Amino acid sequence: MRGELPSHPEGDDSASTPADRRRPPMRANVHVLAGETWCSKIPGAVSDDITVRTFTDADAYDDALTPNVAVGLLSCAEATERLTDSVRRTVAASPHARIGLLATADTKDSAVPRDVEFVAPVDREAFAERVKRLYVRAHYAATLDRYYGVSVTIRNLELRADEAAVDDAELDRLREVRDRSRHYLRQFRAYLDDESLAALKRRGDRLDELVADARDPPDPATRGLPDSCPACSFDWTTWHGRGLGSGYRKLGSDTWQCTNCGETLADATPSGYRVS
Repeated sequence: MRGELPSHPEGDDSASTPADRRRPPMRANVHVLAGETWCSKIPGAVSDDITVRTFTDADAYDDALTPNVAVGLLSCAEATERLTDSVRRTVAASPHARIGLLATADTKDSAVPRDVEFVAPVDREAFAERVKRLYVRAHYAATLDRYYGVSVTIRNLELRADEAAVDDAELDRLREVRDRSRHYLRQFRAYLDDESLAALKRRGDRLDELVADARDPPDPATRGLPDSCPACSFDWTTWHGRGLGSGYRKLGSDTWQCTNCGETLADATPSGYRVS
């Protein structure tokens, strides 16, 4: 087993903590869609530093989904079509979310796409550990995307330094974000076991397909953006899968970045750390 990943202590001021000692701020949620039995047991089984929200109704579960969901645990007691729809909605709302199916011996062969399955009866400690690893995998994936996105932005600004004025303070801040993200990635890797690290690399295309089915990208014109990237002509009106999304991502107020080439429109100011 790998080393323990320390939780963020209550009241910890990460801004005053040296970069090499900061702990990853993991504040995302676990959402559960299941019957009363699972819903009554899961919150007490999961680590106290993880927020768990439980739902016995699929519509209520769907309505509560946000980009801050790291893990969705869904019971195979739901009809396959309805369950698949909730999985689709989960990964559409939070593309880095990991999916765990709560199954029985009779339902463990469900065709619903998932990252893992839990077949009852489940050992309490083993269940808690597997859920936490799913949780950390979601944060690792989100942090990795952020690290590469910020790195591309920094490189673009450095290349432009000879052609236009570059805000040195902003560039320094972005480098700090990049270095902090890299530090967090090391902590995540030290915690995750070999199976979890391998799963990060081989996540099924089926989940990506579900995201594509569920996403209807907004017209970029409503955000003052062109239909394609001005640098690489990448289409910004189509959903391109979990990695590239709508073709662009928001970095800050009126600041956008192409997910294909990293071209940044306006000043680059990445959003705060979160799961999506």
